[in-house]
Amino acid sequence: MSALDYILANYQQEKYQASLAERGVLRALVHTLNKEELLILKKKLKRGSSKWSVGKGLYEEAIKVMDKMQPHRNESISALLKSFTDKQSGKVTTTRKQLQDRFDKQEFQMQRKIIKAFLSSAKQDRMWAYNRLKRNWDNMFYKDVKTLWEQYHEEECGQVVLRHFPMEYVYNNLFHLETDENYTWLCIRLINHPKFTIDKEKLELDGVFKFYGRSDVELLYIKAKSNSIIKKGEATRIMFEQIIDYLNLNPTLSSLLEKKFDKVGSTMYEDYYPTTKWLDVVSHILWCMGELSLTEELVAYEEWDNMVQRKFISSSDYDELTAYPTKNFNEECYILFRNTIAKCIPDEYKHLIKFTYSSVDVVDNKPKMSVDELGTNHALSTFIEKLGLKVVE
Repeated sequence: MSALDYILANYQQEKYQASLAERGVLRALVHTLNKEELLILKKKLKRGSSKWSVGKGLYEEAIKVMDKMQPHRNESISALLKSFTDKQSGKVTTTRKQLQDRFDKQEFQMQRKIIKAFLSSAKQDRMWAYNRLKRNWDNMFYKDVKTLWEQYHEEECGQVVLRHFPMEYVYNNLFHLETDENYTWLCIRLINHPKFTIDKEKLELDGVFKFYGRSDVELLYIKAKSNSIIKKGEATRIMFEQIIDYLNLNPTLSSLLEKKFDKVGSTMYEDYYPTTKWLDVVSHILWCMGELSLTEELVAYEEWDNMVQRKFISSSDYDELTAYPTKNFNEECYILFRNTIAKCIPDEYKHLIKFTYSSVDVVDNKPKMSVDELGTNHALSTFIEKLGLKVVE
């Protein structure tokens, strides 16, 4: 008896249906068949026949074996779509993977067809399509997504609705859309809606789409993403408040210290100076300030940061540290840097500092700038004005 005859004579036995292990020999025998025998097996067990329910696994195994026997040739996307949308083809699983793998290399019109097919398919296929539409929205899918959203209210579909649907539609669907993970994006979309008010307490909650885990910085991000108007000096206020908040933590050998100070060892800053930009919160706020086109405030911060650098590097304490480094050199440098920042914080924010810091002895051998020269330096003038500094003649 041939392998094909043995399979067809035995695959309907009850023991083969009850146990995957029992079917092991039959599945192995499929691999011994030649192309003609595989075609016969597929025909006998094809979907729609009375034997499909018990022969499905062997049919799929035959497909895999035939795929290995034939040299690989990319089918056209149209052919793959036809097999994918025909749920009786037996090729849904294999064509799904190929369509997903080849999606990014297709032209725009073909990508549309693929997404359309996935939106009309099973839940796992819809999830894949939602993820593509979330990043690359196309208005032609508005009706499809709207229908699916109102039918299933799937979270992934809601994220597409939240980002790309009209503001009024988003507001009318608050009941289904307002989750902790979605709240920041809800604020971005609805910040200008007359009936929507941002709840700062909700911004403190850790969610998937949070920009930064502090409500003031999160609110700044929302305004940046929504191109909203911001009061003059608000971003600078948030910047200094967040810097002070970080300093108040007094993180001995903190992540800042380990990642930044430790790099240069006992010969620190031969090529660069320390900077408050090392504080992770600062980079977030600077990005927001750039998105909000706050040129003057960005320049003012840069000048302030330069001042911190100069005071640190020119202090007698730093000279002593570098001349006689100890085993605690890095930690001592961090403490000095922290104290220098605190010393330079504008007076209007100093009341927020909760730790005691020493004054920094500065040796400044640079020539002084006259009042007239200062008047011609727009960046410095802006910096002095924003930080409330006094000019000493």
